Amino acid sequence: GRQARDVMFSRMFGSRKPGEEGKEKDLAHLHIPSIPETSISTDYIESILTKVKEANPKEGKGTEKSEKGASAEGLRSFLASELEMAKKDFADDKLFLAADRMGKLRLFVEARGKANTENRDANQSREEDKESNKMAEQLQKAWDEVVEGDKTYQAIVSYEVRARKFLRILENDEGWSLSHKGNRLVSHWREETDTDTYSFRVAGIVDTCVLNIIPLLLETDLYPTWFPLMKLAEDLASPSRFHKVVRSMLKMPYPLLGREAMIDGRGWDVMEHNRIVISSMSVESHPDVKIPPCPKDRVRVDIKCGGFLLVPIDDNSTHVTVMFNLNPKVPYLPSSIMNFFLRHVVNQIHSRMERYSKFKPGSPYLERMANKAELYAYLEKRYQETRQKKAA
Repeated sequence: GRQARDVMFSRMFGSRKPGEEGKEKDLAHLHIPSIPETSISTDYIESILTKVKEANPKEGKGTEKSEKGASAEGLRSFLASELEMAKKDFADDKLFLAADRMGKLRLFVEARGKANTENRDANQSREEDKESNKMAEQLQKAWDEVVEGDKTYQAIVSYEVRARKFLRILENDEGWSLSHKGNRLVSHWREETDTDTYSFRVAGIVDTCVLNIIPLLLETDLYPTWFPLMKLAEDLASPSRFHKVVRSMLKMPYPLLGREAMIDGRGWDVMEHNRIVISSMSVESHPDVKIPPCPKDRVRVDIKCGGFLLVPIDDNSTHVTVMFNLNPKVPYLPSSIMNFFLRHVVNQIHSRMERYSKFKPGSPYLERMANKAELYAYLEKRYQETRQKKAA
């Protein structure tokens, strides 16, 4: 009955008496706002027009002006400058800053093009409208030449789409079936309509600093030390400091074969919104590594979208949400297998994360953190910067 279930969950997740260190925190009182979608204002448009004019080269022979001092060369110079700043943010793993900068510019270019079309449709012939139309055409041309085909810009767009898809699934509460609900943990599952995929989502409080959770997620080859039922985790490539291509395998109950996934995962610094986003998905090929074939004693699953969302609460607690949308490659998923996965994987992630993030002497994570002192010092610095801004 209910008492037996309470005992089971107490064993799985631990229990604390009120008033003790690490006391219960009610998840219902924790609201995590969405990361705003990119938009532009009139003030932004005016500021961009000013920057365009300031980016103009000195006038000379052959300099073709497009609007009140703005030249085609000035437009290209301005867009190149903005793209370089976005590339710097992207290289610093600040995806949403880079995407917002370029997204605003894209909306600006589109707005000027729309105004140009409206003027033409209205057969506007005023000199002012002619100049504005000319600028819109040259702005679109400059965008196509400088930005649209740039590989880094394309990567920014692609990764933002992926990260926002992950976040939207987290934020959408429609169609989820409740697996477990408590003060510290809420988990759900959902069978996606018209697909062969299932989604699993678990959110809860981990009583440790986010800086202690990051090593668990960053040192991907050590996942078997803490992630439930994970038998194998092999780093295949590390294209950048927070970007990994990983081969992982979960043990499954008899008679099912183990489930393997080839995952491309990347962590993003979104501390301007007090969070860290780690988004991942399965890959069949990758530019940085040859994907090996799946062994006969395993089944390779397809993770459409997944990852972790970390939101620091204070120095001793972090709100962690985990979500995976995958095709388990089972023709029919019986309730017994669903319950097994929920009980032994999904509903244990937070408790094991809390347990193994309290690094004991001899922990392999302490050795990794010492060997990567510069990287972990950077993460500490970013965390402290955010705390200071929040306190100001």
